[in-house]
Amino acid sequence: MTSKSVTERRWQEAQAWEVALWRDNDRRADRAGLRGLAGRLIYGRTRDLHSRFDDWNHWWALQFEEYGFLPPVVDNYIEVGCGPYTNTRLILRGRSARHVVCSDPHALQYALFKHGWLAQQYRAAAILLDDHPLEECPFAAGAFDVVVVINVLEHVRDADACLRTVTRLVKPGGHLILGEDLSNDEDVRNIPYDTGHPIRLRLDDVEPYLEGYVPLIHKVLPRESGRSPQCNYATLIFAGRRRGSTRVPDAT
Repeated sequence: MTSKSVTERRWQEAQAWEVALWRDNDRRADRAGLRGLAGRLIYGRTRDLHSRFDDWNHWWALQFEEYGFLPPVVDNYIEVGCGPYTNTRLILRGRSARHVVCSDPHALQYALFKHGWLAQQYRAAAILLDDHPLEECPFAAGAFDVVVVINVLEHVRDADACLRTVTRLVKPGGHLILGEDLSNDEDVRNIPYDTGHPIRLRLDDVEPYLEGYVPLIHKVLPRESGRSPQCNYATLIFAGRRRGSTRVPDAT
């Protein structure tokens, strides 16, 4: 069966898997010669520096129509579960944000990587880092103009708690960007234990939390159009503007 929450021990196992994956990617980036002349020739002006070593960020950008619905200037911005490469590096192309928060339980470890947008921006003092698990997010309700939650919920400890958190973080009139792969019982039978993805959500587990938002993009990609058709029956692509009321739906 699908699952919306897991034990602390199971979550820690998944987190260890995640960190090991991205640490290995960072080492592969080194071996691929991203530094020096070879790297500049391969990853020069015509290609994003991180496009070979990212987390499907360009694919997500395409599904969200390159984020063209966002305003050119943002005040407070946060991406939760950002990882070392982030969707932020693509979202903020052509626009600016006064305060950028990249939040991930492993943000401080990712900041030590040699490669990756997050590490580079942290060294340049261009972003703020937060390493709280999403269930323990310290920011106040309505603190952000833009909240980005892409490819995150499969990795958390308690999906309901996280959905309550991200929907409350958006100020009235602000934007929520949420992309998530979805699993049904058939997917769970096919892959009964997925080390790095302890949470398995259906569409109806997520959509009630979006009722407080005016949809700007709302698509449900079928299995064959998703990133992992062998694992996920659908993918939710949602961008919306929070309605004027400060009330957040209680979709427990």
